[in-house]
Amino acid sequence: MRRVIRGEEEEKVMKVKLPYGKGYLAAEIPDENIIKVLTARDYEALKNPDEEIERSLKEPIDKDPLRDLVKPGMKVAVITTDNTRACPDDVLLPHILRELRAGGVWKDDITIIIGTGLHRKLTREEMEEVVGKEVLQSYRVLCHDADGDCVKIGETSRGNPVEINRRVYEADFIVSTGFIEPHFFAGFSGGRKLIMPAVSSRRAIYEHHSFEMIDHPKVRTGILEGNPFHEDMVEQAEIAGLDFIVNVVLNRFKEIVGVFSGDFRKAHEEGVKLDREIVEVEVEEEADIAIASNSGYPLDRDFYQAVKGMDSASSVTKEGGTVIVVSECIDGIGPKSFYEIHKGAKSPDEVYERIKRNQPIESQWQNQILARIQKKNEIIAVTSLEDEIVRDFLVTPARSIEEALEMAFEKHGRDARITVVTEGPFIMPVLKRR
Repeated sequence: MRRVIRGEEEEKVMKVKLPYGKGYLAAEIPDENIIKVLTARDYEALKNPDEEIERSLKEPIDKDPLRDLVKPGMKVAVITTDNTRACPDDVLLPHILRELRAGGVWKDDITIIIGTGLHRKLTREEMEEVVGKEVLQSYRVLCHDADGDCVKIGETSRGNPVEINRRVYEADFIVSTGFIEPHFFAGFSGGRKLIMPAVSSRRAIYEHHSFEMIDHPKVRTGILEGNPFHEDMVEQAEIAGLDFIVNVVLNRFKEIVGVFSGDFRKAHEEGVKLDREIVEVEVEEEADIAIASNSGYPLDRDFYQAVKGMDSASSVTKEGGTVIVVSECIDGIGPKSFYEIHKGAKSPDEVYERIKRNQPIESQWQNQILARIQKKNEIIAVTSLEDEIVRDFLVTPARSIEEALEMAFEKHGRDARITVVTEGPFIMPVLKRR
C-alpha cells in the first residue's frame, strides 16, 4: 500500500498484480474501495514431486500399484490434457511410462493421446510442450480428433451417446493424467473429464454439452453432488473403462501440492477435497466491480477460455455490477464458432435464442455461459485483441486495468466497492452467510 497526495488530500492506494500471459499487469486501486483481494490459500509445493508421483503410483487410491495392473501384450492408452491446461504432463508421463514398462508393457504397445476434445490439433512444438521432448521422440503421441475415427460404445442413463477415440476403445488398459481445479460446469476438472470431452466425438460432446444441460441450476463451479453434467461424465468414464488416473492439485504458483492416483472416482474425490482447501475463499459482500485475471498462461491464451475468469468474478458481483477480466489472448478468440454465435447479437437474450434455435453448434456452451454472465453484469475486457472483435462479444474493450476501472467508476461512482480475484478460475469465491 502507498499514499498518493492530491492537493490537500492524502489517498491510500493498493497496488495489485494480475497474471497476464507469462507476466503481470499492475494497477493501483484506492484502498477505501477494496472489499478484498482474493487469492488462493498459500499451500507449500511438494519438496520432491518426483518422489511423491512414484509413491502415488505404487500406493494408489483403491487400486493395486499401476505396474501390477498391466502385463506384457497389453495395449495401453495414456490420455493427457492439452496445452490449454496447466497440468504438468511432461513431469507425470515419465513416471507413468516407467511403471507401465516395469509391468511388462512393450513400448510399441503404448499410445499417448493428447485429449483435445473439440480444441484444435496441436503443432509438433506444442505437443513437445505438453509431453516433453524425450517422450515425444520415444513414444507414439497423437492428438485426438473429434471428427476422426471414433466408436460408439454405449449410452448413459440420460441417453447421451458414449463415442470415443478408437485407439482408446481398442486399448486393454486406459490411464489418464489430469489437473483438478474449479470448473464452471463440471464442478471440478480432472478425473472423468479425460474421457468426456477429452477423447469423445463431436456428436457425443454436443449431446452432453446441450443448452438444457448447461442451464441446469447445479451445473456450476464447485458443485458435484446433483450436477448432471458431472454425473453423466462419470457414467461415460465407466462405460469407456477408464482404469487408472494420475491427477494433480497445484498451488497458485502452478506448483504440485498433491498427487492423486488410482480409481478415477475415489482418487478424484480425494483431490477435490484438497483443492477446495486451497481455492475456496470467503468474501463478505458482493461488489459493484470485480476484477479478475484468467490465471495467466496457458489458460488466458484465448478469449474462449477467458469466460472462466469472467464467471469467477461474476460470482462475487452484484446484479448490475461490472466485471473486468484481464486476459492476454495471445492465440486470439478461440474457436471461430464462438465468435460467430455472439457476433451481431444485440443482447444476451438474443444469444440464448440463437443457441436454442440452432443447436447443436460448436462452442455454444461457452457462449451460453458468457450470455448468462452478461444478463447479470456488464463486462470490460483488458486483452491484446482488436477492440471491434471484443465489442462483437457484447464486451467493452479497454487497454489497461486503469482505463477499465475509470469506465466502471463512471457507471458506479467513485465510492464503488471492488473485489479483486487474482487467479480467476483457480479461485472459488464463496459469499459469507450473514
